[in-house]
Amino acid sequence: MNDFLKYNNLDEIKLQNLILDVFKDKTWARVFIDDSHHGFTHGNQVRLASFKLIKKLNPQEKEKLAIEWKEICENNFHEASLVSIGIAAIFHDCGRFNDNGEIIAEEQKHHNILSAKRAKIFCENIGLTNSISHVKEAVICHDFQSQKLTPHLNPPSTIIGKIIQSSDQMGWLHPASINRTLAYNKALGRPFMDPDFTLEERLTWQPGTVKDALTVMLHQLHGSTEIDRFGIEFARKKAENYKVELEKNILKIADEFNLENEVKKLIREFWKNLWVLTWNLR
Repeated sequence: MNDFLKYNNLDEIKLQNLILDVFKDKTWARVFIDDSHHGFTHGNQVRLASFKLIKKLNPQEKEKLAIEWKEICENNFHEASLVSIGIAAIFHDCGRFNDNGEIIAEEQKHHNILSAKRAKIFCENIGLTNSISHVKEAVICHDFQSQKLTPHLNPPSTIIGKIIQSSDQMGWLHPASINRTLAYNKALGRPFMDPDFTLEERLTWQPGTVKDALTVMLHQLHGSTEIDRFGIEFARKKAENYKVELEKNILKIADEFNLENEVKKLIREFWKNLWVLTWNLR
């Protein structure tokens, strides 16, 4: 009971120190704290976005969340839920770093499993075992985009999970996400744009397959905002409104690589062919 109160409202430095204390000699933890694209900074952004998203829930979502809160803790359930959401958010991408702190392309598709394992260890070590089931579910399902793109995943069934998923996906589609995408793909050894990739290859890209950074950006720009990917109503509307600025920022990056005209043309072709592909799949 008191443990939830103890860990509510911890600032970023205290959270970082707590992670390093729990995972004392683990290389991945130190790398995770310092990383710029999927490390602590990103996890904390998702944590803060999740807290804001709670305030935007519609009445039905609030009602379901209240039930889940009490499943975690009968008393102080509000604090318990915030702590649980915060842990899931912070840890959701930590599995992108293997035990040696390396980012290996072949390991990325299943990063959610390792992330959930580490989140469970963290909860156990700080005495928050009541949070484990909700935290694990949120972490395991956070990266679901669609049955086509992420068939190995299921959308989250809880509102807590949908809050984490929606907050994370909002960040992926956010106009400011492009530099993060570029940094992550650079870490994986991918160029900004590989001219040998065909339009068809770009259209059929799936998370975890090696392409270039631009292919990922194009799927950010044209990514689905359907309910399975954005289980929170407010998040669906917000993400859809990001796309104009997102395209502008992709073109800014393209201009830095002297590829603005090529990318403009590709965006037009991508949009036209993606629309046809989507229509044919109906």
